[in-house]
Amino acid sequence: MLSEFRKKKLLYVFKMFFDVDESGTIEKKDFDDSLNIVAKLQGWDVNDSRFKVGQEVMAQIWNGLSAAADKDNDGKINAEEWIAMWSSHDKASMPEWQQLYCRVIFHIQDYSQDGAVDSDEYVKVHTAFGTDKDQASEAFKKLSDGKPSITWDDFQKRFEEFFMSDDENAPGNYLFASNKFD
Repeated sequence: MLSEFRKKKLLYVFKMFFDVDESGTIEKKDFDDSLNIVAKLQGWDVNDSRFKVGQEVMAQIWNGLSAAADKDNDGKINAEEWIAMWSSHDKASMPEWQQLYCRVIFHIQDYSQDGAVDSDEYVKVHTAFGTDKDQASEAFKKLSDGKPSITWDDFQKRFEEFFMSDDENAPGNYLFASNKFD
């Protein structure tokens, strides 16, 4: 059974970062829309090899997620299916699609490709997805524990904290630029 706090976090990320078109469900199209936002941010066009790799990776994530959550096989994941998936999920390990999603988020934010995400990189990505700049900046300070950047190792820990932890004070709660999950 999920705690109310964890359920709120999961529904927040469902609405803010997975259900990109705000239809109330997650569909393959949402992953395409996310990739288009990232491509615009990165300056890629549809013929760019990085865009093509992005399409392949987003398809892998969608396939893994839909296999785990789309129980009625309608090509859509609603909030109930999303929560049911997390309720039955083993906290001890992340499924392959989620590990891939973690890597993708990190690499999208690591503009400089130096192996760490700094505040400017973090804020740029989150504002592209609709988060207020000041809110994203404050969230980064909490997420990074005041450090100037987040390494890949730190990012993985914060990612796991966001999705798996019931600790309301965990820095990972700021992974998606907020700790307000209402």
